[in-house]
Amino acid sequence: MESAVNGQIPDLVKSFETARQDINDQVYKFYARYAKNNQISLADAQKALSLSELREFKGSLKEFTQLAKDSIGTFNLTVDNLSVKSRITRLEALQTQCDAILQRLYQQQDKQIKGTASDIYTSEYYHQLFDIENYTGFQFEFSKIADSAVQSVIKQPVYGMDISEHLWRQDIDTGFKIRSTLNNMFVTGKPPQAFAADLQKAIGAVRVDKSGVTGTGKKYEAYRLLYNESAHAVNQAQIQAYKDDGIDQYEIIAALDRRTCAECSDMDGKHFPTDKAVEGVNHPSFHVNCRCTTGAYIPDLADLTDTRAARDDNGNTISVKNQTYDEWAKERGV
Repeated sequence: MESAVNGQIPDLVKSFETARQDINDQVYKFYARYAKNNQISLADAQKALSLSELREFKGSLKEFTQLAKDSIGTFNLTVDNLSVKSRITRLEALQTQCDAILQRLYQQQDKQIKGTASDIYTSEYYHQLFDIENYTGFQFEFSKIADSAVQSVIKQPVYGMDISEHLWRQDIDTGFKIRSTLNNMFVTGKPPQAFAADLQKAIGAVRVDKSGVTGTGKKYEAYRLLYNESAHAVNQAQIQAYKDDGIDQYEIIAALDRRTCAECSDMDGKHFPTDKAVEGVNHPSFHVNCRCTTGAYIPDLADLTDTRAARDDNGNTISVKNQTYDEWAKERGV
């Protein structure tokens, strides 16, 4: 799963960088049109658009209206208010243009995350069926997984919200920060370069190395949502495969490295009835960025596995003897 998710990071970063540049362009154009000595007062920003400016803005409003109709959030009230107002200020026009860019960004994120999670679910489901048959030596009859079943899993809330709700909250938060930054700039007389710097900080960065994925800002929030939704898809695909193949029990598998938390290390090696699986209680994911997964547990075959994967202090994958996390940690003084 991690390789599939990390493979999406370049597109994720590109979409944010495109949005950041587009928003910066709108702000710089705003300054080029209205600034005096590279400054715009709040009073000047709040002046009504001229007739020619209003006609130009109405063209932008049409695009925003369409984006809002397809929106992950609920912006119809904003669109309606702008459409019927006889006076629209320069600042409102700029904010709406920024909102349209954010709408486009988060709709791209919505499509990317749902598509990735859907692909991962399907791949993991068949992978588990294949592994179980190789492990048991039995051949099971199964049919192609229904797309409706996949979509049902993708729509399930993860940590209290579904994908669209998570993205809607991020969109609202980003929009609020942009509005606050613009208002502060006009009050204090800061140039557009200050906005560009603040926006760059808010967008943040994502870094990938052997120790995992780290980062800051909205890029990392988007990655974290992509990871958590994909982990949810993997774990739901596994439990469905166990049920379809008649596997009565599953076993929790935590990552054998120093990054594993106490909650996950304590769950490692425990097994539970397949029909009693509850996400976050006795079935992963247990928390945000959880790396736990599961395996089919068959008592008669449980002792046949001699090794399992672990990571050394440099982040390299190695093979160790089959043992629980506590046993592995005790040997290494973790």
